[in-house]
Amino acid sequence: MFLIFVVFTLGITYWASKRVRSRSDYYTAGGNITGFQNGLAIAGDYMSAASFLGISALVFTSGYDGLIYSLGFLVAGQSSCF
Repeated sequence: MFLIFVVFTLGITYWASKRVRSRSDYYTAGGNITGFQNGLAIAGDYMSAASFLGISALVFTSGYDGLIYSLGFLVAGQSSCF
C-alpha cells in the first residue's frame, strides 16, 4: 500500500513538473489560484501552526497527561476517517 502511494505521488509530481514553464509559473501557480483556494491554504497553515503550538503548550503545562491528551486526538481523528 505504501509503495502504491509513493508511485502515485511520484506520478503526480512528474505530471505537474511538465506543466510548469518558468520559475514565475512555479511560484504563482501560473496565476490560476482563486481567492477561495488561497483562503483555504491560509486557513490550513494557521490551523496547523496553532495546533502545533497549542499541543506544545499543553504538554508543557500538563506534562505527560498533555501528551496523552494530544495523542488521543490523533488516534480519534484517524479512526473517524474509516
